Amino acid sequence: MAEELSSKAQARCLIVSSNQVVTPYPVFPLGAAYVVAALNRHGHSARHFDLLGDGGMAGFVELLQEQQFDLVGVSIRNLDTVDSASPDEYLDGVVELVGLIRQTLNTRIVLGGPAFSIMPERLMDLLEADYGVVGEGEEVMVWLATEIAAGRSPQEKILKAPRLESFATRAEPGIATAQYYTNHGGMLNLQSKRGCPYSCSYCSYPTIEGRKIRYRDPEEVVEEMVRLNRDHGAKYLFFADSVFNDPAGKYLEIAETLIRREISIPWCAFFRPENISREDLRLLKRAGLAAVELGTDGATDTTLAGFGKGFSYGDVLKVHENVIAEEIPCAHFIMFGGPGETRATVDEGLKHIEQLDKSVVFAFIGIRILPGTAICDRAIAEGVVAADQSLLKPVFYYSPEVTRQEIETKIMASFATRMDRIYPCHQFYDRIAMLHKIGKVGPLWELLI
Repeated sequence: MAEELSSKAQARCLIVSSNQVVTPYPVFPLGAAYVVAALNRHGHSARHFDLLGDGGMAGFVELLQEQQFDLVGVSIRNLDTVDSASPDEYLDGVVELVGLIRQTLNTRIVLGGPAFSIMPERLMDLLEADYGVVGEGEEVMVWLATEIAAGRSPQEKILKAPRLESFATRAEPGIATAQYYTNHGGMLNLQSKRGCPYSCSYCSYPTIEGRKIRYRDPEEVVEEMVRLNRDHGAKYLFFADSVFNDPAGKYLEIAETLIRREISIPWCAFFRPENISREDLRLLKRAGLAAVELGTDGATDTTLAGFGKGFSYGDVLKVHENVIAEEIPCAHFIMFGGPGETRATVDEGLKHIEQLDKSVVFAFIGIRILPGTAICDRAIAEGVVAADQSLLKPVFYYSPEVTRQEIETKIMASFATRMDRIYPCHQFYDRIAMLHKIGKVGPLWELLI
């Protein structure tokens, strides 16, 4: 569809990345950069303004006063921290941003980004935007920009983007914007696939990206890694895939390509702790894998089942042992208080965590309730939230079998003497920022091991 539009009406477009959060470290706005690249590739004039990297609100106001735009897209990455120990909300800043656009320009305001895809109707009502894009924006934003430039106003306000079957798009980070991120942790990020086939009860990824995995060509992925390192100074790369180790094993083709091309750039990714052999890890390490982040989530078979994870704690231990045997830094992310949690499972889970030697464990309490998830359905059935509750403000699910305070007390006692056991997590983030300021690169939790 987009190829047919390049010779038609052209629009002046501004895509704004509204995120202003820098904990645990600033994350390059990859989705917005993809949309900007698509708009420019198909004949529109698109500019990317990132609030973190391009001068904040003051720089944004100056831009609005100097230039006119036919369309301003606002990308909303997160609603809040999804951490009950530090439930900061981010929407006030987005409200301010949209207000500035409306006061300064006569333009069409289009909402998008992961957070918008989770709650499109609520955010349209809150921000009173002209349009909103649910899902991947590369094609639908090109179409919408063309319609607006041609003087046509689509009647439908919330546009559901088609899934891109051939995921061949790439970002072209602005040099100054990318430099902000490389100066604050040395990292840039990229995707090798989209979509998640799993059914975790709390997760919004299937809503955002769909359940079918769509892959990029390994050669293209590696070429982007080279470009981010060579042209933008990225000393460390992070794969933003929902899960890097896909069931078909396509992720190993990226490693094989890196090794064949003799490219050495340190990188990290988020792994599902299931079916990863020592041979696989050996290959990944040769390809530059510098650290493994494991979506362990539960520390007992009962709580793993409550999350709908589809693997056992025995599977977690097996992967953990393989990672440690290959001497790769490893971090587990574990949530307490979900469905099925009791005082007994908290005690059992903390004993299991003691088995995760030579690794960092980040613990969280409570599950952020997001619409369209199984946790949300359960919370409605149990009367935790109302069926028509907006959920824009953070609401957390806690098992009725044990109180949040009981869980917190047990975790604090268990973690008290361990530097590599982190709760609450936001206290560790300040240390990461300090290390980034003195030139350290990467996630940096590995320094605790």
